[in-house]
Amino acid sequence: MIAALKDLLSRRWVDVTVLACLVLVALVPFVPVFGSARLVVAALGGVLLGAALALVGAVRRWGALTMLAAGAVVLVVFSSLGAPTTALGGVVPTPETVGAVGRGVVTSWKEIVTVLPPLGAGGAMLTAPYLLGLVATCTAVTVALRTRRPLWALVPPLLVLPTAILLGTADVTTSVPVGLVVAVAALVWASWRTGRMHDGRWLGVGALVLAGLVAGTGVGVLAPPDGRLVLRERIDPPPDLHDYASPLAGFREYVKDHRDEPVLTVEGLPADAQVRLAVLDAYDGTTWAVSDAATSGSGEFMRIGERIEPQLVDGLHRTTVTVGEYAGVWVPVLGRTYDVDFTGAGAEELARSFYFNRATGTGIATAALGEGDTYQVLAEVPSRPSATQLEGAPLADVALPEAVYPEAASVMAAQLTAEAGTDLARITAIERGLQQGYFSHGLEGETPSLPGHGAARIDELLGGEAMVGDEEQYAAAMALILRSIGIPSRVVMGFEAPAATDGPVELTGDDVTAWVEVPFEGYGWVSYYPTPDEDRIWQEESPVPQNRPQPQVLQPPPPAQEPPDAPPSDRQDVEIDDDEPEEETQLPVAAIVAAAVGGLLLLLLAPLAVIVAVKLRRRKRRRTRGSTSARVAGGWAEVMDVAKDLGLDVSRTATRTQAAEEVVAALALPGTDTRRARRTAPVDASTARATALAQRTDAGTFGPTLPDENHVRGYWTEVESTLGRLQTAVGTRRWWRSRVSTRSLRRAGGRKDGRARTSTRTKAGRGED
Repeated sequence: MIAALKDLLSRRWVDVTVLACLVLVALVPFVPVFGSARLVVAALGGVLLGAALALVGAVRRWGALTMLAAGAVVLVVFSSLGAPTTALGGVVPTPETVGAVGRGVVTSWKEIVTVLPPLGAGGAMLTAPYLLGLVATCTAVTVALRTRRPLWALVPPLLVLPTAILLGTADVTTSVPVGLVVAVAALVWASWRTGRMHDGRWLGVGALVLAGLVAGTGVGVLAPPDGRLVLRERIDPPPDLHDYASPLAGFREYVKDHRDEPVLTVEGLPADAQVRLAVLDAYDGTTWAVSDAATSGSGEFMRIGERIEPQLVDGLHRTTVTVGEYAGVWVPVLGRTYDVDFTGAGAEELARSFYFNRATGTGIATAALGEGDTYQVLAEVPSRPSATQLEGAPLADVALPEAVYPEAASVMAAQLTAEAGTDLARITAIERGLQQGYFSHGLEGETPSLPGHGAARIDELLGGEAMVGDEEQYAAAMALILRSIGIPSRVVMGFEAPAATDGPVELTGDDVTAWVEVPFEGYGWVSYYPTPDEDRIWQEESPVPQNRPQPQVLQPPPPAQEPPDAPPSDRQDVEIDDDEPEEETQLPVAAIVAAAVGGLLLLLLAPLAVIVAVKLRRRKRRRTRGSTSARVAGGWAEVMDVAKDLGLDVSRTATRTQAAEEVVAALALPGTDTRRARRTAPVDASTARATALAQRTDAGTFGPTLPDENHVRGYWTEVESTLGRLQTAVGTRRWWRSRVSTRSLRRAGGRKDGRARTSTRTKAGRGED
């Protein structure tokens, strides 16, 4: 066989070399996407393996099915090329490597267009170029060696090139010359292969190639990137930020609930750094929020690859952040962020759910941060330009959504900017004018000041007897005043960092703040702080109350109360319609066998599918039906049912907090079910934070007021996060076994529940009979 391979290669080495090089060059547009030397290894390895497989198949005269089977074996044996970070030493594949590449065959294409470059070599990202090189080279060389139409061998590399361009970036510097090289090289090889290339034409072909390279490079440099079609620019990646409440709406909660408690602990905080939480540029008359991605760049959050920014610069600061009392999806960062690296127990899940917006310099983790989470931020702290530098700089033209601003904003703008002649003077006049107001959080012992920043609250601030509020109201008001006179602006929420120290810095709820940013050409978004000093306190003159009795008026009788709705049933019958037998048709034996095997598999899997469908329907009903408090209680019932499906017996008389502690404690012990051949291993489920969820459930069901829709959405997000962390703790195999368990679908069997029903709405939310 070796002799036959040498003989074939000696006769057809030109075809093998040219086609392999064409595929390799067609993969060049992936270079700016991955930004890692591992790409070269994966692409070159895939091309060499594909060429070797085609040569062996040609010598052994393998058929199509044999070639497919051999390709699958090669893909598995050399799977470390597609997922090097999971292999031993980056070379020896492990079961995790094989599984990652197997998933990457399907999922790596989506990840390439939904993750911000550079992608690096993490996960199974490199599976796509590795698979393209392997399949395209094997197909091209096989066609050239084993068919009478060798020119068809050019089809695979010519398909790889547009694929790599579509999955690449908007940078055309490399794509245009690469396309010309592939086209000219393919033309030369085709002419030579068909015998149409004469000796006198080689010089002209060389000049043509050189001219094409120079022209293509020039076009790539000068061409605007706006007209370039790449998939990552046409795909709106998740998540939808409308599913999360605006962080500015919960501004007063930090001061009220955690005024002296550490919300974040930051180590290595540089001087003059601003801890940024969220950037808000859309106002609907109720709250400042993040606009849609189609309206402006502030809503376009994408997953990151190896790091956020492709190129690192000098003077970067590495800061370690430890989460305290803070809880939410927004990830606090600082300055211009180049990289975010999660550490600690829940690092993998947080990194997998992390999205970043380069336009605003903010990020979110849909798994939600919680107490004890840690991460490192690599960032640059830019200096704020002086008023002299901004004097001649024009405002930048940025796309922002239309803001619904109250009439008081226009009136205040006219008053404060009457003597200002430039945009910078108007901005400064509005900032200084608002700073003449008075400061108050509205807490006990302070001047009354309502929370919120809706249109009515802004009207009260700007049109009342005196301006009284905190950073939430003043930042929202200044941004609206600027919008009313055509100056682009946005609100930023974050934390006011104290002076830099050598050790860790604790940021408390009293350090939460908000400010306004305005864009200038050449300087970017510049910060402004309209909030008055905290020592500016308004002393309201309280007049002596007078006794003015009101005449008695006969009150109408109260309206009749409607009968309460019956709680939704915990289970509904699932109807399975039996398909009518089809008429017998003449089918090949292979089709009959495949249909029989497939039918048997469907028959075996049907009960499991029904169980999963019933549980999904039950979860949807708990999340969407009933009052807001009932939906909160339904979220806790979902967690308890999952625990029951995992084989955990929770006392029915236990409170929610006690039940959460029992779940964590039960998972920490080895399984005691003697019916199983193997006992379940102990599991550390402390990172699931079930106790915190139980406390939040009690607050939503027993609180003095009904929770609003934003609270319910946020609560169910925390439920999903708890279940996700629980899945990570118990492992994929045990988790999926619990998904098809029927323990949570069985009735209680007549056992008495010693715990008194606290309320009808709690019972309805849990879906109990």
